[in-house]
Amino acid sequence: MKRKIILILLLNISAIFSSEAKYNELNVSNSYLELQQLKYGKNLIPVGEITSSIIDSIKLKPDTVEFSITLETEGTTPTEASDLNVNTMKKLKSYLSTLNITDDNLVTIDYKNSVKTIEKEDDQENTNYQATLNVVLNIDNNDSFINLNKTLDKYNINNISPFETDKSTNYYLFQIVSVGNSESKTKEDLYQKYTSITNELKKIGLTNFSIKSSSVSPIDKDTINEQRYFVNNTLKIKINKLDLIGKIIAKAQELKMEVNNDISYSVSPEAIQTAVKKHETLLLNQLTSKVERLIAKQYVVGAPISLEFQSRYPEAIHERYNYSSNQMLRMASMGSSDVDIYTPPEYEITLTLSGSFETLKKVEQN
Repeated sequence: MKRKIILILLLNISAIFSSEAKYNELNVSNSYLELQQLKYGKNLIPVGEITSSIIDSIKLKPDTVEFSITLETEGTTPTEASDLNVNTMKKLKSYLSTLNITDDNLVTIDYKNSVKTIEKEDDQENTNYQATLNVVLNIDNNDSFINLNKTLDKYNINNISPFETDKSTNYYLFQIVSVGNSESKTKEDLYQKYTSITNELKKIGLTNFSIKSSSVSPIDKDTINEQRYFVNNTLKIKINKLDLIGKIIAKAQELKMEVNNDISYSVSPEAIQTAVKKHETLLLNQLTSKVERLIAKQYVVGAPISLEFQSRYPEAIHERYNYSSNQMLRMASMGSSDVDIYTPPEYEITLTLSGSFETLKKVEQN
């Protein structure tokens, strides 16, 4: 539609200014004619203008990468946790300096202290195992039962319960317990205690006893609550040497740092500016050629009246390409010599050049 309107305008102009037109027939001042003669010579005169635009794109390979690593250190005091964090970060930065990566490439994006209450086993508890014997004894009368209680009291055994069988109800159960810090020693102490008890029972006439079951098992240690101090330090690394990513990740892992899942690529502003500048002249030539195709043959394209250049790309000057979690974990799990760095896609910038050009018509002189 725009092209039709422009052509109609030019045809109307042609009807007004015929090819037989002379300078003295034009309703223009002599000073205007002199100015145009200086600009285009004596055979051309502007008769209107035409506006058009052209869109093109350029593709750039990302040249910058950035990602972050987090170091968490723990200590019994805030100072201990902080000092450990500082010393470990110094080791990383010292390594980065060997790769010509300076502090200008590093930014601390998060730093925080925290206190956590941790439940831990009491180290003072030496009892690790408990051994038990369940002993069944036959008692015929009350006196024997009383004598049994007196004997077991010496060994701090106070729980005697009836042990019913299908044949008789005169059986009683008591339990011998031993504790110790090793399984073998605990069992040995248990059977020594069993021997001492049964020897005393025999002396009072209680000989009808037997072991019904035994067991040895670890004892759950008592727990205590302990305060621990943590420092989390997150460092963002931004470099324009993509081949160094694997080495940096490997070193971070060696220092027990977490490589975060936030790696991204971008094109540097300098690279974008250089590429756009190189493309400006090409776009102007393309726009001029387009305008020449739009006008009728009896007209000539003159100088541009105005030009407007626009470039469009998301996030101002950066286009980021984020890895998936699986890809990032795969990268972080590899060593410096075999890190599989995925080639990021090309970055596309859309360029638009709009302009208005004078349209010229040939005239004859007297």
